Amino acid sequence: MQFLNPYFFFFGIFIAAVILFYFFRKQYKEQSVASNMLWQQVLNEWQASPWLKKLQQNLIFWLQILALLLLMLALVRPFFMGQQIKGEHLIFIVDTSASMAAVDDGDTRFDKAKAMMGELIKKTNGQPVTLIQAGDKPSILLNQEADKAIINEKIQSLELTYNHENIAKTLNLAASLADNRDTAIHIFSDAVKKKEVAEILDDQYAEVHNIGGEIQNISLQSFGVAPIEGKIAGVAVIANQTDAEKKAILSVRTENNEWFKEEVSIPSNDQVIVNIADLPKETYYEAVLDANDGYQVDNAAIAIYSENNPSVYALNKINPFTIKGFQIIGTDIIQVKEKRDNMNGIMIAEGESLQDLPMQPAIFFRTNGEKQKITEQLITKDEQLLQYVDAKNIYIDSVVTSSEGNLEPVLMSGDVPVIQKGMNNGYPIIVINFSLTDSDWPLQPGFPIFLYNAYQYLSQTNEFLGYFSANEERWISMGEGEDAQIVEIFNQADENLYSLNLAEESFTAPATPGIYQAVIDERIYYFSVLLDEREKHASLEDAFTINEKSLSEVGVQRPVGHIWYWLTFIALCLCFVEWEVYRRGHRI
Repeated sequence: MQFLNPYFFFFGIFIAAVILFYFFRKQYKEQSVASNMLWQQVLNEWQASPWLKKLQQNLIFWLQILALLLLMLALVRPFFMGQQIKGEHLIFIVDTSASMAAVDDGDTRFDKAKAMMGELIKKTNGQPVTLIQAGDKPSILLNQEADKAIINEKIQSLELTYNHENIAKTLNLAASLADNRDTAIHIFSDAVKKKEVAEILDDQYAEVHNIGGEIQNISLQSFGVAPIEGKIAGVAVIANQTDAEKKAILSVRTENNEWFKEEVSIPSNDQVIVNIADLPKETYYEAVLDANDGYQVDNAAIAIYSENNPSVYALNKINPFTIKGFQIIGTDIIQVKEKRDNMNGIMIAEGESLQDLPMQPAIFFRTNGEKQKITEQLITKDEQLLQYVDAKNIYIDSVVTSSEGNLEPVLMSGDVPVIQKGMNNGYPIIVINFSLTDSDWPLQPGFPIFLYNAYQYLSQTNEFLGYFSANEERWISMGEGEDAQIVEIFNQADENLYSLNLAEESFTAPATPGIYQAVIDERIYYFSVLLDEREKHASLEDAFTINEKSLSEVGVQRPVGHIWYWLTFIALCLCFVEWEVYRRGHRI
């Protein structure tokens, strides 16, 4: 046993003082008084038991001595030395990638990592802890926090991000946070290699806790669909990452129906390609692998059907400047005399009314109708369609006015809409309310730029927002207006996950891989969150420690227990007992 504050042993002077008080206190002679004769029987009983009186006096004395002794021992802080966690400063690096969701013995690797961190926190004794979440952009969750309650609360609140861990970048961050004191770095992952750590932490003590056991994994490596000869076909690649032949059931489904289901045999440490023919035309397709393995995250994949370069159709006679503009941006136009059912793409038409347009995205030139002269300067209302277009230098003689459709203005002249956008028959449309013959715009370099922006806008709106990685942030412009800035994110179960304001923040994808819906201005856009290719193999490496001798052994043996708390508590209890004995003695 050792003592943190041995100088408090001088407190023993007070114990000696109490003993002296008992030696030199006044001794009274007992004398019978006539007025006390009525109490003679009580006194006789008292004198018949002299040991009670002696015990009363001796008990108070010893209780006082014992209480003072315990208080003195509490002040000198006795402690026992015990084996504690190494390091005066601890840095915890936790892997939150998808592979940590692999299940072993009923628990995920991530849950085991959190439990292991909690056990190490119990062994700390005032050492500050820094908690870093590994990822492509590693983040510091706690910085030199010594409060165990706060540390444990933060550890328990950790969740998987499904991003691939960037151990190299995270280790560089940890090395920069290691101060002059002895610092111990603990890495909680599953497949960190010794060579990678040793190259970065060449002289820094580190323990790598690669958590989990070997699992059986069947992985859906890739899945995609494409139009082939007028039909939609799909292909899936399934990998067997075990040493034995395995069987799995592959199914392909859409939002409400299952269109394909087949049992597949995959040789050991090999992969097979499954062809899926004649799928119906849907917005998205989900391939699901039903396999008995310990890593389910890589058993599903999403393919969104889209035409990356939709065709452009010119209905009847179109101004040749429009044809030339699309050719400049590298898009050929297919001229048709009448609308047909198989024209999947973007339609360009001229006329007076939107009613005759086919049900597909369109650029419509309103050339017929009542015209109004342009007298005021043109004002841009939409940055997406008119990006890099100098509208101030455009000359327009007159525009055709119409109240048809609930369309949003893109370019205005005073209160007169010159270019509009909106929805027609459930499809996006861009309406240009003037004839190109009444303007010099086709002669300016901004005209083909506008056609390019319009083509990209209609293609994107007609298809989907795109593919995202977990938690990916991306700036997305959906036009102006408050309704076009608010995004509601829903999952496949139609649960509202969160909302975004694109005017104040970037578009952020969810963490879990899958298909999602983004509702913007009452329109539904699909997008897919993909699993990182590096996370489609739940590999495992052995745990190890590097640079053990670099950490000072001083402080490894640390004080354990808090005996002084109990000593103080017992001393206070003895004080109450001593007072009760004294009170009862006076009462008798």
